[in-house]
Amino acid sequence: MSGVTVSIPLVAKLEKASSQQAIDTLARNIAQMLLGDMRERIHEQGRKTDGNFMGTYSKSYMKVRIRDYNRTASTRVILSLTRDGGLENDWSIIPLGNATYGLGFKNSFNAQKAEWGEERYGRVYGLTKEEKQSVVDEVNEWIKAQL
Repeated sequence: MSGVTVSIPLVAKLEKASSQQAIDTLARNIAQMLLGDMRERIHEQGRKTDGNFMGTYSKSYMKVRIRDYNRTASTRVILSLTRDGGLENDWSIIPLGNATYGLGFKNSFNAQKAEWGEERYGRVYGLTKEEKQSVVDEVNEWIKAQL
C-alpha cells in the first residue's frame, strides 16, 4: 500500500485510562483528518510532502488540457493522473487492525500510479511537518480529555 500508516503507540499505553473502542475512534478520527488534509494538499494544491509544488504543466499541454479536457488554466501539476478523478477519489482510509489505520488506495492500479507520481515528482504521500503536528495536537487533546 502506498501511503501513510497512522499508529499511535503512546495512546496504546493509555489503554488503562480508556477503552480500546475510544483509542480506535481516536486513530480513525486522526486518519480521517489526515485524509482530508492530504487530499487537499496533493490533489487540489499540487504540493509534495516538503511543501513545494510538484511542478507546472507546459504551455503546449495547457492548450490541450483546456481545450480537450475542460480543465482550468492553472499550470500547477496536481496528482490526479486520471481525467475522472479516480486517483483522488480512491484515496481512502484502510483499516489495518489494533487501532491502526492506513491511508492509501483500494485499487492496486491507483497505488501504482501514485508510486509513479512519487518517482517522477518526489515524496508526495508522506506527512508534512504541519500534518505531523496536527496528529500530535490531536493526541494531546485526547490525552487531556482522558485525565
